[in-house]
Amino acid sequence: MGGTGDGPSADDPTRVLVDATASAGLVPDLEGDPDRPLADRLKEAAERSFGAKLGRYNLLRLLGEGGMGVVFAAYDEELDRKVAIKLLRAPKDDSDWDSSWLISEARAMARLSHPNIVQVYDVGAVEGQPFLAMEFIVGASLREWFKAERRDWRAVVEVCVQAGRGLLAAHEAGLVHCDFKPPNVLVGKDGRVRVLDFGLARLHEHTKGGAGDAESSQRTTHLAGTPGYMAPELYVRGEPDARSDQFAFCVSLYEGLYGERPFRG
Repeated sequence: MGGTGDGPSADDPTRVLVDATASAGLVPDLEGDPDRPLADRLKEAAERSFGAKLGRYNLLRLLGEGGMGVVFAAYDEELDRKVAIKLLRAPKDDSDWDSSWLISEARAMARLSHPNIVQVYDVGAVEGQPFLAMEFIVGASLREWFKAERRDWRAVVEVCVQAGRGLLAAHEAGLVHCDFKPPNVLVGKDGRVRVLDFGLARLHEHTKGGAGDAESSQRTTHLAGTPGYMAPELYVRGEPDARSDQFAFCVSLYEGLYGERPFRG
């Protein structure tokens, strides 16, 4: 993830494209009311000191927070490297949320190694909330890169082509991003572009019903993605696929070239 940190490793992160084994039974080393959301407890612990811990990961500092989750810079004691930990929040309006599909998709991502995709090292769940341990990247989002200075169109195209190569590799492996946009693309200080957060826009797509009960299980699909980048078919509950990712890619490229999206609203 973008940003700098004060952890045991330097800010030039170690990038080891191995170790996609999921950790078993991570238990947070935290004090406080266990009924409070895990993300909130971890945030407070990380803000108090650099001593907050999640299993084998020492949480160094908060990198960012959004409606879907919280991201920490962390240090992996076992493999001696800096990582980014994304802890995903369950939907507030859905106590029956089933995150098993997300764990499965993240594990598929962990098996996918490509220079233009953020590497997922580790996948698991804590107190029912999925987490991903990912490659830590020093840099900025593509949106920040667009805004930092006036860019020659050739530079914009070159950077976006790198992101497109990451999308293509994921599509060839059967993965769909579902929320491609400039904030979900990182431009590293090394000049390499990585796409992150594959499939996380489908956090609210879940299965209700008892295990093994085919009659009572039903798929409930919510809009997946960010409105300004969503393909038209997604507004009528179309299933996201490689083509909807390509639409979002084209909107992002247009934004980089012209400073605005091609559609208003």
